Amino acid sequence: MKPRQPKLLMAVIVACLTIISAVCWHSVEEIHYLKSFFPQQFTVEETYYAARIETIKIAIISLPLILIIGTCLYLLSNIRNNTR
Repeated sequence: MKPRQPKLLMAVIVACLTIISAVCWHSVEEIHYLKSFFPQQFTVEETYYAARIETIKIAIISLPLILIIGTCLYLLSNIRNNTR
């Protein structure tokens, strides 16, 4: 592989982790928004259900990104093994 490809793979990994972090932060902020602006209507039980829904949303969005990260790590390990 070309010398630039490890840098590209690392950039893809960093981008995927940034996207996952942004999705998690958005989910936390969404629950915080609901809890702070609707305190009487948004009970503890509803907060629990909202957190479960947000966790499922994070899992759905993050799964392809985690697979991309795994593929990039596999390719990086192959590049380093081939250079030895």
